[in-house]
Amino acid sequence: MIREKTTDPFLHCQPEKTFIEELKTPVHSEKPPYFGIRATEENEAMVSGMYLCASFEDVLLETAYADFKTFMEVFEIGGNRYPIIVRKGETSVFEEYKIITSDEKTILLAADTEGIRRGLVYLEDEMRRREGPFLPKGEFTRTPHIRARISHCFFAPINRPPNNGEELGDEVDYYPEQYLNRLAHDGTNGVWIYTKFNDLLPSKIIPEYGKDSKRRLDKLNRTIEKCKRYGIRVYAFAIEPAALRGELLKKYSDIAGAPAFDGPAFCTASERGKAYCKEAFETLFTACPNLAGAIICTNGERTTNCSSAYDAIKQHVNTCPNCRDKNAGEILAQAVDAMREGMRAANPGAEFLSWTYGHRGWEYEDIEDYVRLLPEDAGMIQGFEDNGLAEQLGKDRMAIDYWLSYVGPSEMFQRTAKASSKYGKTLFAKTQVCCSHELATVPYLPVPGIMFDKFEKMHELGVQGLIQCWYFGNYPSLMNKAAGELAFLHDFTDKKAFLLNLAAIYWGKTKAEAIAQVWEHFEAGYKNFPVNIMFSYYGPMHDGPVWLLQLLPKNFALPRSWQYGDPMDGDRIYEALLCGHSLTEAVTLAKNMHESWQKGMEILQSLPKETYSETEQHSVASALSCLFESGMHILEFYLLRDRLGKQEGDLTQILSQMEAIVRAEIKISRRLAEISGLDGRLGFHSEAEGFKYFPEKLEARAKYLENLLETEFAVVRQRIEKGILPLEYYGGIEPGVPRYTLGSGWSDFSEGGAQVRLWEDAESIIIEFRSKKQEGITISPEFHLFRFNTPVCINTDGTPFIRWLVWLYFSLQAKERAEELEKYTVKLLPPSADYPGSHYEIRLNKEKFRYTGDAMKMAIHTNIDEIRPGTYWRKPKDSTVYLGKYDIHPDMFVWIDRK
Repeated sequence: MIREKTTDPFLHCQPEKTFIEELKTPVHSEKPPYFGIRATEENEAMVSGMYLCASFEDVLLETAYADFKTFMEVFEIGGNRYPIIVRKGETSVFEEYKIITSDEKTILLAADTEGIRRGLVYLEDEMRRREGPFLPKGEFTRTPHIRARISHCFFAPINRPPNNGEELGDEVDYYPEQYLNRLAHDGTNGVWIYTKFNDLLPSKIIPEYGKDSKRRLDKLNRTIEKCKRYGIRVYAFAIEPAALRGELLKKYSDIAGAPAFDGPAFCTASERGKAYCKEAFETLFTACPNLAGAIICTNGERTTNCSSAYDAIKQHVNTCPNCRDKNAGEILAQAVDAMREGMRAANPGAEFLSWTYGHRGWEYEDIEDYVRLLPEDAGMIQGFEDNGLAEQLGKDRMAIDYWLSYVGPSEMFQRTAKASSKYGKTLFAKTQVCCSHELATVPYLPVPGIMFDKFEKMHELGVQGLIQCWYFGNYPSLMNKAAGELAFLHDFTDKKAFLLNLAAIYWGKTKAEAIAQVWEHFEAGYKNFPVNIMFSYYGPMHDGPVWLLQLLPKNFALPRSWQYGDPMDGDRIYEALLCGHSLTEAVTLAKNMHESWQKGMEILQSLPKETYSETEQHSVASALSCLFESGMHILEFYLLRDRLGKQEGDLTQILSQMEAIVRAEIKISRRLAEISGLDGRLGFHSEAEGFKYFPEKLEARAKYLENLLETEFAVVRQRIEKGILPLEYYGGIEPGVPRYTLGSGWSDFSEGGAQVRLWEDAESIIIEFRSKKQEGITISPEFHLFRFNTPVCINTDGTPFIRWLVWLYFSLQAKERAEELEKYTVKLLPPSADYPGSHYEIRLNKEKFRYTGDAMKMAIHTNIDEIRPGTYWRKPKDSTVYLGKYDIHPDMFVWIDRK
């Protein structure tokens, strides 16, 4: 079926970002009703009537002192009885601070401004915990083990379609004063700003670059100075050096390096390439002398230096004249050194942090080799969870990309950490503190216990810094606060004590025990989130309450979680699972998650909401309750639709169960509409730069579902009563889609001069392919409807293989990849005069595919490179829609009929 609309009808109906104004409001604006004078407890000092007595004078402390004075005023504890003495003193590391409290005074000392800032926030938090002007007597020192906690603006543009906005390219202030104050209170001491060097920096070597650089550099400097006032350092984040394309590649062809999938890499070992790297970083750190450092994605995300061509390097087909005799680790380390050279010339004290996002595709020995060769004055960033294995329902699941629900660390991270310790290198972890790709339409997930477990591992592995977020996962909140507190924790033996301390900051010690129990239930539930990259990219947990359920199959691709413009009518639910989980397993995990979350909600809803922080935590948790329940319902709905289509069980009962789900979903949509109408943060996805759900869209979905009950459900109920096929699609009926009957002879490709013919015997479905040129093909069978099997490529020599991007997104471990390939047997056939190119016979084993003889479909295309297809057996009408983060389209599939 062809979609009537290829974009969401609410694409241009986005709500206002009212949360920005909220972030501008003072951090201290209300005194909790439970905060006041009580009897002093043992080892506790009464500190009412306090005043600030600061001899440590520095312009950077003006904001910290002003904040503390505001705290005393709002909480009505100021006076002239009890001095808080702030002075400079010796400490062992940056940000360390010492507090000495007696009945007469409290002394706060640190060697630097940021130790003082951290200490003042601690005093505020301690009084909030104790529900009054009380501090613990005695002397103690707090020392960070994670020295850098780097976040990102929650609402800044990301320089991508459809908005194409740029944080340094406009005059919007993305760092309001109180927003920075909130980040400082959470313990954040760095932010990264995304940029592209071809926009940001002028160049004599590539003069086409940096045409409007002055305006961008001026804004960057203004931002650096503003953030510094709150103890927050600014890092430039970029994916560099970006590979040249088009006319630039023709003009500077000497920079062209190893052959990556989308063209040649940028060779940093070439004379011009190395000179550009030095020039760019020297220019940046000369123009911005107070920039803390650069976070450079040196491998992964897009093609940069010659290490981007990892497959070519491993297969010894690297044609770069400068790098062809080097291994991947050597190439990448030399690229870092070329960039670091420019930074050394301008600001040797700035940090160069190399983020190797693409290491998930590397062999471990190459990663260790890179760590060994990395320049001593450069640090590395490695994904904490990426490429890990999470056990769920008795099976290991691949944790690709970032995860909050999976603690980690992955073996890849552990090996990197051991190598960094062995060779004395600086290691940062990349993780997600507030939320992740799993669910990014709430400002945070209240599961601080999971963050505790992550930090315990980081402490053991000697991690020095943390990149806390991607474009999402960074809202000032209890999760950001948890990370800030954990960065100073050295004893991880008492998780419950940490949760109680954190809860008391927001709820007071009286309610802390109940809130800690809430968080424990939330944590237990959230750990059931299906660890499957496709479920985070395409699953229903982000925005299920606006999904338009389909009883009659439409064969529509699912919406991308990181965009807000896709149609919400997708029904190919297996696209969100592929080989990572069965639909039954996903339903089980979703039920476990929902049930544990509800246990936490029962406790939370029994507590009165007396302050803003309590109200906003209710709001977030309630929205998550809606999202988890809706996600569970959607998975159940399509599991039941499969049973209905295959006529497995009592059809009337199945339809009634599906109807009950729809009615429950109508209520959830309206419940979330009410919640999100009161909380302007809900539904906003920072990478999408927009709202995935909001009241008008939720109400429209509720009305759609009401209509669904009156239309499609009525049709299917009549079909059941008449004893005919309830869902025609499951019988192979899809008007307008090409069909091929096994054994019917040659069928032409839509273009390109290739042909296929298919037939079967008792054991196999056989495909014969011939072409006028030498080319490989990719076969994507769909032996079970809506669950297309792993795309398998046939090389020109007849070897079947699975591309690494495919096995990555299909969650295929080594054993499973081998099992997929065992389903295929390929025989090379002699070419003919008319078809002198490739000629194969490919046998697909029915038993290994568990083919039952039901209706099936097939997609076949020739290959150009790692991602792009060449020509198609059936060319898709809309090439912008694809399945499974791979270039397979719903309308590429041909129905295969049996005689």
